[in-house]
Amino acid sequence: GAVRAAARTTDGPAPPPGPVPLVRWTFDDASAPLGGRLHGGATIVDGRLRLEKAKGAHFESDPIPETIREKTLEAWVVLPDLDQGGGAAISIESTPDRDFDAIVFGERQPRKWIAGSGGFARTQDLDAAAETVASHPIHMAAVYRADNSITLYRDGVRYAAAYVPGAGLRTFERGAATVLVGLRHHGAGNGFLEGEVLQAALHDRPLSDDEVAEAFRAGPEALPRAAILAALDDDQRARLDAAAARLGRLAREAEADAAAPEVSYVGVRAEPPPTALLKRGDPGSPGPILAPAGLSAITAPAADLGLAPDAPEAERRRRFAAWIADPANPLPARVMVNRLWQYHFGRGIVATPSDFGLNGARPTHPELLDWLALELVRGGWRLKAVHRRIVLSATYRQASEHDAAAAAQDADATLLWRYPPRRLEAEVVRDAMLAASGELNPAMGGPSFRPFTTTTFSATFYQPVDRDEPEYNRRTVYRMNVNSGKEPLLEAFDCPSPAVKTPVRGETITPLQALSLMNNSFVRRQAARLARRSLEAAGGDTARAVDAAWVRALGRPPDADERSLAIAAAGERGLESVCWALLNTSEFLYVR
Repeated sequence: GAVRAAARTTDGPAPPPGPVPLVRWTFDDASAPLGGRLHGGATIVDGRLRLEKAKGAHFESDPIPETIREKTLEAWVVLPDLDQGGGAAISIESTPDRDFDAIVFGERQPRKWIAGSGGFARTQDLDAAAETVASHPIHMAAVYRADNSITLYRDGVRYAAAYVPGAGLRTFERGAATVLVGLRHHGAGNGFLEGEVLQAALHDRPLSDDEVAEAFRAGPEALPRAAILAALDDDQRARLDAAAARLGRLAREAEADAAAPEVSYVGVRAEPPPTALLKRGDPGSPGPILAPAGLSAITAPAADLGLAPDAPEAERRRRFAAWIADPANPLPARVMVNRLWQYHFGRGIVATPSDFGLNGARPTHPELLDWLALELVRGGWRLKAVHRRIVLSATYRQASEHDAAAAAQDADATLLWRYPPRRLEAEVVRDAMLAASGELNPAMGGPSFRPFTTTTFSATFYQPVDRDEPEYNRRTVYRMNVNSGKEPLLEAFDCPSPAVKTPVRGETITPLQALSLMNNSFVRRQAARLARRSLEAAGGDTARAVDAAWVRALGRPPDADERSLAIAAAGERGLESVCWALLNTSEFLYVR
């Protein structure tokens, strides 16, 4: 504090003007703060926004005037209490779903800053120094770049290394987002900040390192480095030099560590003790010691693995793996090919894929099951060859036409007198719509996308959202699931919870499925995109666009009657309505 006061009296050149933001909020006028409103008893005193956490005090801007994706958040803030947590110096929040990006203090690490976000989707704990001095102005900035990296800055220099979060860069739409000062997001019980804010700014582009430094130097409490150095006494200058030398040494060590070979940390395992037979299943009543073995119900190969009760774990695992993969073991290959058959026909040769015992179903074609299992083993356990044999078979290539005489003897077609029509799984319904509309994002791997927002008020609440962004158009296998925020379309089509083992999915037919296909915003959007792309491919010609839409959705051209009806409907209600009907057809939803 004394150094800053002395530096202010030191003559020196005025700092250069910093980069111009899209909007800057200053708090010079206590009666009418620029471009926004005060809430919760927030006040303006001596050009500073005064925030009281207990009252929920904060400032909310008018709706932002431009759509924001790449951006920089910037704020000058004073923290009188360094042990508070969860409040934001500045936050940009989407009005419809309350998702946000913010500069947050002390929420996950005491006395440290983070780039806060909805559900921590774009948040990472940072290896940075904690705040130790209270009640003096700090300049904080967060830069969000097109490569999805996020960088925090404190007083014009990087607060920590840049990082790339799992979730994609968020877009905040023009007129549908506001900037909050002193609040993380609406609904956050612990999201209020205790302190003062001198000014805040939103830039519609990512600032460079030099530009962030310029913004700091141009701020209301910034001082030229030369003025600060001139105000130091000899002891302070010596300590500054020692600190600079230490920082240089640490930087060199970090560079050396980065260039060193990678190191893996492996847990130290203890050998498991011998296993005892527990009388009546009671761990307190151990019986005789047992040696590791396979299943006695399988006689070839022998269940005896030739192991002593105290055999090392590695040897137990090796012998058990050899027992499973032994060509004479009939169970693993049968189970595997039965699963493959189930995925192709909707029902396995054994209808209970996880139970081949006495309580399970009997195989409908036992010789076929044995032959496929033998082919799998002979083929070196290569699954692709078994897939090929199944899909090229005459049985798989049968039509799904109904035959009254056959149905009278075998209504469920378990003997496969026809290919049994099979509805697409819930996830495949969604993926098929994305593929037909051309919106499917084929990116593989990486973190899941999060089709929900969160609100924290004593507990965390999840709200499903339907977002029209490439990150959310990835295959459904990459969707993060929460039990209290399920996707209505998937839920309607019997999508099971990932927390529950589901060897065979239930398949219901309910009015809710029809209503979801008719009214769900995701379905309507894919229908609109399918119509647009079909028209583009047809050069605007409606008749050719109808043909293109049929091929995209159903894999075939329409017949004469279908084409005539579709052209008439497109003329009355638009091609989007025709595409919406295509996505609702049984031909689209079923494998036939």
